[in-house]
Amino acid sequence: MAALAVPAVILWFAGLGHEALFAALGSFGVLYGENRPYRIRWRVIVIASAVMIASVAIMSTLGHVVGTDSSTTAELGIVAVSVVIAGLAVYAGNALRLGPPGPLFVVLTGGIAATVARHGVAPLVLIGCTAAGAAGSLVAGMSPALLGRSRPQLASVDAAIAAIDDYIDADAPRSSPLRHGASGHLLHAWSVLHDAAETDSALAQQLWASHERLHRGSTPMTDATAGTFPTPLPRPTVRQRLRASAHPRSHAAIAAMRVMVAAAAAGGLSVALGLTRPDWAIVAVVLVLQLGPDRIRGALRGAHRLAGTAVGLVLFALLHAAQPTTIALIGILAVLSFTIEITVVSNYGLAATAITPLALLMSATGPAIWEPARDRLIETALGVVLGVAALWIVDARAHRRTTRWTRDEAVDDVVTLLDLLETRPPDTDEGRVRRRDVQWALMEAEMAATESAIDDPAWARDDWPAHVRLRHLGYETLAECWKAAPGTTVDRSALSELRALSDRVS
Repeated sequence: MAALAVPAVILWFAGLGHEALFAALGSFGVLYGENRPYRIRWRVIVIASAVMIASVAIMSTLGHVVGTDSSTTAELGIVAVSVVIAGLAVYAGNALRLGPPGPLFVVLTGGIAATVARHGVAPLVLIGCTAAGAAGSLVAGMSPALLGRSRPQLASVDAAIAAIDDYIDADAPRSSPLRHGASGHLLHAWSVLHDAAETDSALAQQLWASHERLHRGSTPMTDATAGTFPTPLPRPTVRQRLRASAHPRSHAAIAAMRVMVAAAAAGGLSVALGLTRPDWAIVAVVLVLQLGPDRIRGALRGAHRLAGTAVGLVLFALLHAAQPTTIALIGILAVLSFTIEITVVSNYGLAATAITPLALLMSATGPAIWEPARDRLIETALGVVLGVAALWIVDARAHRRTTRWTRDEAVDDVVTLLDLLETRPPDTDEGRVRRRDVQWALMEAEMAATESAIDDPAWARDDWPAHVRLRHLGYETLAECWKAAPGTTVDRSALSELRALSDRVS
């Protein structure tokens, strides 16, 4: 709420009037820093804000050049640029595993900026107001550190310990999905501690104790003399993650391709039908498809978007009829922004209910509301329908190829690690990098196999045994690495068994 209200009020006092509301475009940056350690949260907010400022700059400049020209060529030009931005944002979001809120707000802010710039708001004003909102996001995102800097770390470590306890208490087999879930939580917890520079803290000691229980190994929790802990696996860089997904069969590439096809169709149809805001159809497509191939959850997100938009339009009509002053509008937008922040991850229907009036109150271009409201509903429905259809029509069996590709990549990473372990200890720098690659490849393979099981259960039922064998191979390999004492190689007989397991994964 403060991320929007504070900079907007400052801009209003500075004499910008209604334009002060555009600080909301930058206030979304705070959403991307949620639950991250404060040591890196500021950086995440700054990067996310910079991307949204760039989207606003590109789209507002384009809108300013086009103006109110209603030629089909001009409209399709704006649609084409929006589609490219959406595709790039979706690819990066999935390759980097950003999770919610995803690239949605990058596309949304650009669409709003293009619309208001076409109706006379200067691009520099929009860019400046967005930057002011981004500054508010940074302050709002970092201020909770004054109440306790360790809360993100505590939450991630507690979740990892609970998941490990659940796996051990269930006495589940070593190929159980509970083991994968525990390993995923463990990887996340170590990443959070690494980001917080606390891998040698008392909290890390608690995590190492559960880590040792998970792998049933003999790695000492601490060196009594040096007072240090075994070094956790490194996090892959942004460049490494983007490069790893640069393949036509990757989850990120397929998600981006589907978004661009469906968004181009939705935006083009919106222009052909004479609707006034093709960007709303594109935003609806992005919402359905932004997290990648997933028919069930994609359809559910679409239903949430449509229902939330309908309710949000009613709320917008009521607010518009009340004719609030600019300062009152700032307060209303701040409340709507807060609602988005607390619901965007847990209930997108409620978030969409708040997003709709917030976006419309910023970009309203005249007193008439019924025709724009009608168009918004039609455009949203168009985007949702085409987004869901894309999951079933555009490269409908892509999930099968992704599942096989991620499994092959994971096996290759395991074999590469096994080759290294023949002559070198697993705790060397190269060994830790190779182990990291295996862990991340297993996460990718698990995600792909799970999505196939949801979207194509008949095919997945036959393919699942191969995935179970991969899961067993990968985590047994990692466990043997953790069992080895510092500076020693992995047991030779264990390596032979792992080699035999790798030959049986297909």
